[in-house]
Amino acid sequence: MAHTIPMRFFRATVESMMKRGLDVEQALRGAGLDWRLYTEDRARMTPEQATGVIRALWEQTDDELLGLGPRPVARGTLRLAGLTIIHTRDLRTALARMLELTTVTTGIRWTLRTDEAGLAMVTSEEQPVPHIDPVVVFAMAGGLHRFAGWLIGSPLALQSLEFPFDAEYLSEDYALIFGVRPRFSAPRAAISFDAGLLTKPVVRDEADLKRFLRDAPGALLYAPQQTATTAARVRTILERNPQGPWLGAGELARRLSISPPHMRRLLRAEGTTQRRIQEEILRDRAVEALVHGDESIADLAVRLGYSEPSAFRRAFHRWTGSAPIDYRRSRSSGPHH
Repeated sequence: MAHTIPMRFFRATVESMMKRGLDVEQALRGAGLDWRLYTEDRARMTPEQATGVIRALWEQTDDELLGLGPRPVARGTLRLAGLTIIHTRDLRTALARMLELTTVTTGIRWTLRTDEAGLAMVTSEEQPVPHIDPVVVFAMAGGLHRFAGWLIGSPLALQSLEFPFDAEYLSEDYALIFGVRPRFSAPRAAISFDAGLLTKPVVRDEADLKRFLRDAPGALLYAPQQTATTAARVRTILERNPQGPWLGAGELARRLSISPPHMRRLLRAEGTTQRRIQEEILRDRAVEALVHGDESIADLAVRLGYSEPSAFRRAFHRWTGSAPIDYRRSRSSGPHH
């Protein structure tokens, strides 16, 4: 199941676009997002909705960076870059070409180096000029991370992640997307991973690339099939049992091959708890069902384990700041997925 995305993730970017005259309200509406929900701090959207908004803005801007980068990137550029990269031999060569193309198309320099500890590090220049929108930096780091793993046919497990902006309030969402908790307000953007992966062969062809691009930019927004953090591993285990009762701490810890107290300490160090993770799973299942499903709110409440619809409504309002019916109504103005 895909993790839902907080509206706040895009808010500053959307407000910047509105100031430049883009019809963001129409883009949100076209993706089935109610404009009023967008203003609520706790509001969430599905990755499909976020993808719909970005595609609508691509149409308006004719720029794959939505006009947020230091220079326009004509639509189709990423496809041409992909066609160049998939014909490389191994990940090291592919990354070198990716970073060269990124510099040419955006003016933002990224470098690849390895250290004595066996880590490969991809870093941006320390102070990119002019100022780059955080969503563009996120998209570039995410694109490098996702596309690199896709090229070699296995997720690229990150050892560290840094961003040159402050978004600590979104730390848990970033951790779910990237598989590692980021460090914010760093001097530059950076990702690191096992340098041994650099010799992995590129296994993709042009038919694979066509399928990959068909889902763009969704690949940046879905959590990868990797579970670096304890919280992500706990969530993965809990999600595998969608119809039954929640697993107890003892059984969860056993599956992680650690003791329950150690599991709780690890989760606490990551700023979460088993109960909080369970609540996030329920929230995401509820949002997904209301936006894309057809079951009644009463039936949804029962399926999610609530004895009364009123208890579910209270929980949903606590999670999102809105009533379930608002999310059900919001899709009436946009396409069903």
